[in-house]
Amino acid sequence: MKLKLKRSALAIVAGALAAIIMPPERMLPSASAKGMVVPDGPQANQPWDSSLTPYVIEPLDLMAMDSGVNEFDIRKSAQTGFTTLILAAVKHIIEQDPCRAMIVQPTSGALSDFNREKLAPVIEKTPTLKGKVKPQTSRAGDASTTTSKVFPGGSLTLAIATSAADLRSKTIKVALLDEVDEYPDDLDGQGDPLGMIEARQESFLMSGEWKRVKISTPTVKGASKIDAGFEAGDQRYWHMPCPGCAAPFRFVFDKQYFKFEETFPYKAYYATPCCGAIVEAADKVELMKKGRWIATATRPGAHPSYHFDALTSPFVPWEKIAERFVKTAGDPLKLKTFWNLTLGLPFEVKGDAPDHEKLMLRRDKALKQGHIPPAGLILTGAADVQMLGIWYSIKAWAPDGQSWVVDAGYISGGTDDPHAGAFVGLEKIRTTQWPDAHGRSRTVDAFGIDSGYRSHVVYTWVRGKAATFALKGEDGWSRPALGQPTPVDIDFRGKRIRHGAMVWAVGTWPLKGAFYAQLRKEGIAAGQASNPPGYCHFGWWQDEVYFRQITSEYLASETFRGRVRRVWKPRIGEENHLLDCEVYNAALADYLGLSRMTTEQWRHLATERGLPRDVDLFAPAPLLAQATPAASTKPVETKSVPKGEGFVNARSNWLKG
Repeated sequence: MKLKLKRSALAIVAGALAAIIMPPERMLPSASAKGMVVPDGPQANQPWDSSLTPYVIEPLDLMAMDSGVNEFDIRKSAQTGFTTLILAAVKHIIEQDPCRAMIVQPTSGALSDFNREKLAPVIEKTPTLKGKVKPQTSRAGDASTTTSKVFPGGSLTLAIATSAADLRSKTIKVALLDEVDEYPDDLDGQGDPLGMIEARQESFLMSGEWKRVKISTPTVKGASKIDAGFEAGDQRYWHMPCPGCAAPFRFVFDKQYFKFEETFPYKAYYATPCCGAIVEAADKVELMKKGRWIATATRPGAHPSYHFDALTSPFVPWEKIAERFVKTAGDPLKLKTFWNLTLGLPFEVKGDAPDHEKLMLRRDKALKQGHIPPAGLILTGAADVQMLGIWYSIKAWAPDGQSWVVDAGYISGGTDDPHAGAFVGLEKIRTTQWPDAHGRSRTVDAFGIDSGYRSHVVYTWVRGKAATFALKGEDGWSRPALGQPTPVDIDFRGKRIRHGAMVWAVGTWPLKGAFYAQLRKEGIAAGQASNPPGYCHFGWWQDEVYFRQITSEYLASETFRGRVRRVWKPRIGEENHLLDCEVYNAALADYLGLSRMTTEQWRHLATERGLPRDVDLFAPAPLLAQATPAASTKPVETKSVPKGEGFVNARSNWLKG
């Protein structure tokens, strides 16, 4: 019996071969992204659904090689879903436009987190990607690695912006640059990382087959890379139809339109600028889904640039936005965080220090040198080492950020021996029992010393001292007040020496801006009804030298390797050592929880510090209270705080509540 086939064997084989070698059907990136399994968030472990974040579709589709767009910028707040754009773009590259691509993260930690928590899960859980990306366990010479994903026709390199070797490694067609505001301005003296990345794409300029995408939350006005990119573009905002008159409008953080109460539950809503129609918080997401991108600065040569923030994001409730703003309470650092992470906008730092002579007018004769004021529950100390002496400052802090200089000065003597000279006097300052207004006395909760000069001497001096930090100021607008410590005492094998010295990086630039903003606040001395949160108090004993030093710097714009940036510079002929001490004190206060402790944690600390139980710490009176002449002349019973009640020893328990 003969079996008769409808198709010949040759036709069957040819069809199979054609299916193998035929290129996949062309799809837009937003279409191919639908099969991607989302690694986290509300859609975790589910195929990506663009209906929740429709604003991602337009910029994502620009990633197609035939879109006609080579580059675009996205200025955004946190929690907006744009990380999905990077992952979806990777999927499109692997499946549709295989080539050499690169993802650049600002630090090794950020890269590790991105790979572990986002990229690797997407590849593992999305069948089409898992089938194409070669595993790291492959025995082939072109297997994938932790920092290189290999697939047919191309590869994806994972790089960090702080490694010149990474950025100079290979020619790439596509560059996906995440959180560019955290990239250094100059990488090991070799130039701007963005310029180095652009050079990797040089080979594709003539053909036009290149893509470069920058995505970031901004930092400071005039220093923000993503803000500069956004302003250079056509500035697209997500506009929605007004529910009252259908006119296109966008959400902006303006109390004229975004309205809320100052207390929980805040009751936030939006009144449209066109006709005053009310948008309730519950209707925000559905209205957002009806929106579209509108360019507000179209002009020849302007590339697409996008802005998106938490006001429009489907992930952040309006009540949370209102709460965040209320809780900033005018604190410059908190305001900067709110401006950057919630509004997706660069924060404008005022660069001129207040006039030192005007600051001297607010000095209070009732404040005694060496005495902790009633509300000064946290006590920090800082020092700046010079060739022939050490400057120091001791500061007390209240729960609302008000501060008092308890003592400040200069210790003369040599600084080349940690056991002699000025360091002997500094040790006396560090261990001094400072009397407070409640009949007790206590040492500083944390003490920091600049290790930028005489580093080896400073390391020896801090070694083994409790709550004593070797500090190092770091430039940059995105650095935390106090970063993670780095071991500097290591043995010949490169192993850390137990109980050896650690160096803590201090983000000096934002702290200086915050300090100058606090200095500008006016209180009772200027005729105001009360002293605002963050107000800086000064005693009559503080001289002109102190005030000249703390106002010795200004914020300047300079062109650095072809880009404009904002930097702090000292005024000609002025010294800034006490300003450095102020900055280090602020960093230590932040580390101790000044801006994070809850009301109950503060009350617990107040009880430990001897504050009378019948005093409401958060009523206006205690925070306004100064050491009155009567109180300052009253004999003080110096009672040392027992061991174990020190701030650093109990800090973890308080922060846990």
